[in-house]
Amino acid sequence: MSLIAGGVSEVVPAPRPGRRFEPVAERELAADLRPLAARLPGASDGLLLIAEMPGPRGVADMVAITHASPGIEERIDAGIPFLENLADCSVVASAMVHRTLSVATISKIAGMSEQQAERRLRSLSRSGHVERVGAGYRRHEQMIPIGRAYAIEAKVSDWQQGIRQALSYSSWCDAASLVLRDGPRDLDEVMNRCRSFGIGLALQSRWLVRPRIGKPRASWRLSVSERMARAVATGVSLRED
Repeated sequence: MSLIAGGVSEVVPAPRPGRRFEPVAERELAADLRPLAARLPGASDGLLLIAEMPGPRGVADMVAITHASPGIEERIDAGIPFLENLADCSVVASAMVHRTLSVATISKIAGMSEQQAERRLRSLSRSGHVERVGAGYRRHEQMIPIGRAYAIEAKVSDWQQGIRQALSYSSWCDAASLVLRDGPRDLDEVMNRCRSFGIGLALQSRWLVRPRIGKPRASWRLSVSERMARAVATGVSLRED
């Protein structure tokens, strides 16, 4: 697959059991998410969308990856297996691309014992995710998060719950936003709450507060990137415009 400037690619997941909102409201909200995502910074450099995306904490109604090209193509072309678990993501994310780190340092950053880290590093070295350099390791240059990841949560009117969920998503995406169908009674209060948390806010298809880039957990952010790249590479339920 090739993302071109201004193009949008959408990964359509398999149907999930149950429904998260009233059907009519769900359709109305879903229609607003794509145009909102298309107006995010860097969307013109390739925009990759996935609906109902599960992350380490919660399931976001949509995750938008901006600046997706050429990173997504380069990651797939690297031919390295996609990381399947958070423990491996933690080890890879703890290594650096241009600097060699010892096993002791990587294990400390990853929050595991040296023995655990060394076992995983040896395996990840064989698979190409990291490279052994002297007594330490470096991360492969393509094992970095692709673009910017924005989680978007849609609610009919429950902005309190929406903010809580968006904050949870900000632990594994670069930024998170809340989209409301119905305007709250005190819109200024909600806007101020979102600004204080760095959460974006939109009313239907109109941005009111732009999301602020934060600092997600490195291993979780890498996991999101790997999951997205795997979905694109396998061509499962992929839709392009």
